[in-house]
Amino acid sequence: MGAIDARFNNIELEFGLVVESFEVKSGAAKAALDPFAIAMDQPGTARAVVTEKAIGDLLTKQAPGGMKDFSVKISGGFIYVEAKAQIVVSIPVKAVCTLEIEAEKRLMVRLESVDVMGGGPKNLIEGQLAKINPIFDAGDLPLDVRLDSVEVDAGRVVVLGRVVGA
Repeated sequence: MGAIDARFNNIELEFGLVVESFEVKSGAAKAALDPFAIAMDQPGTARAVVTEKAIGDLLTKQAPGGMKDFSVKISGGFIYVEAKAQIVVSIPVKAVCTLEIEAEKRLMVRLESVDVMGGGPKNLIEGQLAKINPIFDAGDLPLDVRLDSVEVDAGRVVVLGRVVGA
């Protein structure tokens, strides 16, 4: 009987988000490789970290809805995004978002407010969010991870969870 203590760095998820670090730890555990399975006496822990730079890079790559020049700040439980919307002219856009765990598996971006010069195209921004949600799905991992909490502060997002073994 061994234990799990693994750390993965700078992993790019299928849709382009780079996870700075993903750590998994457990007490007593057994692993099988084919098919891959882990059996644990008690649930282990999981921790993933995503930086504001990684979120900004993802938004730039996907350039949702004619948006460009993204700036992302993470502080006090919120993600602040500033960008320019290209309609006929370039218009500054500011959005404030939170993250929410859904069904212990999916990390969802929720729009709190949007400020656009000359109006508030909240529906446009919500439509773009619908395309990228969930931003993270633990169901895509090779381990059974349940998401417990998300901390949004000091320039990064930290997701904490449990690893459940068979």
